[in-house]
Amino acid sequence: MKKAFLLFVIFINLLVCSVVQAKTLQFVQISDMHLSLIPENEIKEGELTKGDYLLKAIKEINENKEIKFVIFSGDSIGKPDKKTMSKFLKIADKLNKPYYLVIGENEVLRRKNFDKKDFMRMYKLHNLSLITKGTNYVIKPNKELVFIFVDGTNETMPTTSGYFKSQTLNWLDKKLSQYKDKKVVLVQHYPIIEPSGKFTHKTIEPEKYFNTINAHDNVIAIVSGHFHSNNSIYKKGIYHLSAPAFKDENREYKIIKIEYNPKYLFANPSEFEITQEIKAMKKQEVEIQEEVEYDIISDVEYNQSEFIEEPIEENNFLEEVE
Repeated sequence: MKKAFLLFVIFINLLVCSVVQAKTLQFVQISDMHLSLIPENEIKEGELTKGDYLLKAIKEINENKEIKFVIFSGDSIGKPDKKTMSKFLKIADKLNKPYYLVIGENEVLRRKNFDKKDFMRMYKLHNLSLITKGTNYVIKPNKELVFIFVDGTNETMPTTSGYFKSQTLNWLDKKLSQYKDKKVVLVQHYPIIEPSGKFTHKTIEPEKYFNTINAHDNVIAIVSGHFHSNNSIYKKGIYHLSAPAFKDENREYKIIKIEYNPKYLFANPSEFEITQEIKAMKKQEVEIQEEVEYDIISDVEYNQSEFIEEPIEENNFLEEVE
């Protein structure tokens, strides 16, 4: 009898410990950098470029072991151009942790001969674990959380308005159903709730998007950029998080921390708590870390068979998507 009671006490202690030990996931969001190519003869002596500031930010991020991955939430480059994209990717490759991209309106335009396929082909050459066929994809950083990247960009017409096509929303609906037992973070360039009053930046027909996510109860946050405004709006159980533009004077990026209790026996996970920290590069002394060669890799003949069929070990939370 005493032995059974002792085992029961040990079981209760283990159960309580599992309840109080909260998990955290930290990642970085960098948005709207608008990186551009500047001829060397136009750079003033001692002047720092956006690429220099990004290299400094990457050094900081690499030194932070708590950060698991980096999200570039659109408009990483200032115009749809293979040379500029190549420059950006070579800088981003300095990260010692995975990074993921969504497309903004400045980055693709079919009539400029740089469309979504070109964007994703170049990106996948730098991230061989990304096996997605399109611009919408999923990553699973742990057992409790799923990140879904959603594309709302129009590549046929230059516009600052986002628009999520019916086929995109249908795909999102299926994914939210597939991960009904997980908590989901949506990542996109265009916010659904505008953080400021830029009429030209509004998302077209946002009610259709709301109808899609309101049919589910597992979305906890929507992470976006586009408005160049840091803001957090909590509405109906969802954090709507907008980021400042890295291109602006303070060169800001954001560290987002999601804190939650892991699943444990006979109980449901507690509410997820999301906190944010803004890091400003302009207020620090920035030195050029090292030169980055910006040779063009985009002229390579792409072949889907060149991409590995399974995620590489260090990026093992990637999922193949439609």
